[in-house]
Amino acid sequence: MRRTFAGFLIVIFLAAPVVASDIPMAKAAALPKASLNSLIQEALKNNPRLKAAQYRAEAAKARVALFRNIPDPMLEYEYDKITPAASTAGGDKVRPMRSLSVSQEIPFPTKIFMRQKSAQKEANAFDQEYKGTERGVIKDVKEAYAGLYLNRRKVDFIRDSLSLMRQFVDVTNTKYAANKAGQQDVLRAQVEYSKLSNTVILYEKEVSIAESLLISLLGRDDAASIDIAEAQPLEDLNIKEEDVIAMAKKGRPELKSVREMLEKAQAESSLSKQGFLPDITLKYKRDEVDGKFSRLDQGQWSGSVGINVPLWFWGKQLSQVREARADLEAAKADYKSAENTAVFEARSAFAKYDAARRLVEIYETGVLPQATSAVMTARRAYESGSLSFLELLDSLRMLRDLQMEYFGSVAELQVSFADLERSVGGDLQ
Repeated sequence: MRRTFAGFLIVIFLAAPVVASDIPMAKAAALPKASLNSLIQEALKNNPRLKAAQYRAEAAKARVALFRNIPDPMLEYEYDKITPAASTAGGDKVRPMRSLSVSQEIPFPTKIFMRQKSAQKEANAFDQEYKGTERGVIKDVKEAYAGLYLNRRKVDFIRDSLSLMRQFVDVTNTKYAANKAGQQDVLRAQVEYSKLSNTVILYEKEVSIAESLLISLLGRDDAASIDIAEAQPLEDLNIKEEDVIAMAKKGRPELKSVREMLEKAQAESSLSKQGFLPDITLKYKRDEVDGKFSRLDQGQWSGSVGINVPLWFWGKQLSQVREARADLEAAKADYKSAENTAVFEARSAFAKYDAARRLVEIYETGVLPQATSAVMTARRAYESGSLSFLELLDSLRMLRDLQMEYFGSVAELQVSFADLERSVGGDLQ
């Protein structure tokens, strides 16, 4: 299959002998203008769901800086009033004792590193989640674009069928006036024309729904109509199922996100074991002399160094280790489950794409040309009087039904291709 949407041209080229030259065609001014790529870029910029994922990723990145620094220092002021007031030998009163001190807690260096690593892995997971949301938005836009384009083509086709049916109504009326056709044929033609008119209304509703979906994905506030460009044909993918599975395991953002969370759990497990390592506290204290604080090179000062002792490790540190170990095992199971899901979705998407591609090719190369030829033959036979109008009507219905099925197959091909790209986490064209 060289062109996915060649079937739309089939309606023009193959049905041209059937449809008279006076059938109104779409005006050039009514042709759509917005390309798929431009709409994708607009959605990536304005889609609310994607913005929410982006802000969550930015918040996670900002949290990494919180674990790079040591705790804030502690500044203390001590006032020791001696009561009752005592007197010195010279009769002077003893002044209250005052002091200033500053202390700093310094965690064990490896703790800072592991906390930062854990936060960075979480930020990476949110970043991959954002990329997965981005691929999902691209998929949704492609599906909505294909739905809008194909529903509009259906409306155009039904309107052309209306014009063709109008001609058959006129031909039937002419034959009825010449006593070459019965009144029943005239009624059948008019009923068929009315049914087609109702069908146009139904498909116009589908166009409106598809357009509303696309507008919501673009994040637009207004509901103005979207003029879309001709959908580009899909080229055959020289790719096998095993290639798709390999790409999904390597490039799917959702799987990368779970892998980052697994590495975060590994860092948390290592960090929990470091709870047995002591943190250091440094303290500098300066006392008041003769009612005032002297210069740094004078007066009284003291310093101290302290460490915390994990004395109650069996109730605290060991529980943290067991919790982190259980979280790590859960993260491993989550990753295996996510990997299995990614492989399944990649296989399923590839199978749907391959089936839709072959079905479209069958319609383009065999079914539609044969059905169109059958309508042309039936029309000539009806005009010569060797075929009844009911038989002609059946051939017209068959062509119309096959054409609608073809449109649906092309839509399914576009949707399955977009889903295949999402399952592998990247563009395939």
